Amino acid sequence: MSRVLKKAYWLLSGLIILIIIALALTPDIYINACFQGILIWATVVLPSIFPFLFFTKILTDLHIINIIAERFTIFTKLFRTPPISAYAFLTSILSGYPVGAKIVSDLYENGSINKEDAFKITTFTSNSGPMFILGSVGIGMLLSRKLGLIMLFSHIIGAVLNGLLYRNHKEKINSFNYVNKNIYKSSFQLAQTMWNSISSILIVGGYICIFFVLIEMLNYLNVFPIISLFFSSVTNLDNTVLLGILNGIVEMTHGCIDIAKLGLEQFWSTIICCGLITFGGIATMLQAITFLQKFQMRFGFFIKQKITHTFFSVLICTMFLLIF
Repeated sequence: MSRVLKKAYWLLSGLIILIIIALALTPDIYINACFQGILIWATVVLPSIFPFLFFTKILTDLHIINIIAERFTIFTKLFRTPPISAYAFLTSILSGYPVGAKIVSDLYENGSINKEDAFKITTFTSNSGPMFILGSVGIGMLLSRKLGLIMLFSHIIGAVLNGLLYRNHKEKINSFNYVNKNIYKSSFQLAQTMWNSISSILIVGGYICIFFVLIEMLNYLNVFPIISLFFSSVTNLDNTVLLGILNGIVEMTHGCIDIAKLGLEQFWSTIICCGLITFGGIATMLQAITFLQKFQMRFGFFIKQKITHTFFSVLICTMFLLIF
């Protein structure tokens, strides 16, 4: 282990120990943050994602999507991926994080796509959904349906451009054969599908709760405030805005709430929220990686494609705001 890695190892270990001590000494803060995470999961995530997880799993297991998707040859031309990638894309923009990652993982597992396809499809299916972008952030936080629609279309167009950017990506393909498309043998079992969906939504809820607590503890220990003050002195940007962005980089919902509360000009609050939503936050990334481990998704590649997607979305959002 190199000297830099050793320092990072001990720094991370020390920070975790400090957080554990803070949790023990301030149970009121920990309980409140955990409750907020559970509330967000129960009222926003669970009702909007769980049905999609369940029914998309059934469709994937039945292989009926393979037949329907064969008509979507435009995706093969645009992204150089199998037609079934259209199913993953459309479902991801309807249901939101982390359903796109779960579908790509399921398609790889049942042999509908190979590893290289999976990597490329992930670049345009790691998307948030209209219920969160339009409903929760646009109408609920920014109090504007128009701004919600601008963020939504910027996010979707950004995903398409991101897919085009990585259409020539090469990845070492495993010795994993495609399913025989002339024989659709279903492995579908209702109880297994229900359990798979429940375990998936619980994983999502667990990440949300943990990262809500983590943000609260890092702010309580003045870690994030000190970092935001440092960057504020360097960039001359508002400290509270930088703190909201930092929180959003960890957990996007928390960050969007913080930015919306600051009362910024609509132009800037919309751009920042659009960026945070598209980036997804570390919590959402780890949710996705949990599912994408089936084909050894590299975390470095995943972050890279999320950064480029964020760039495209913010650029398009800025153009829309200037025009409309």
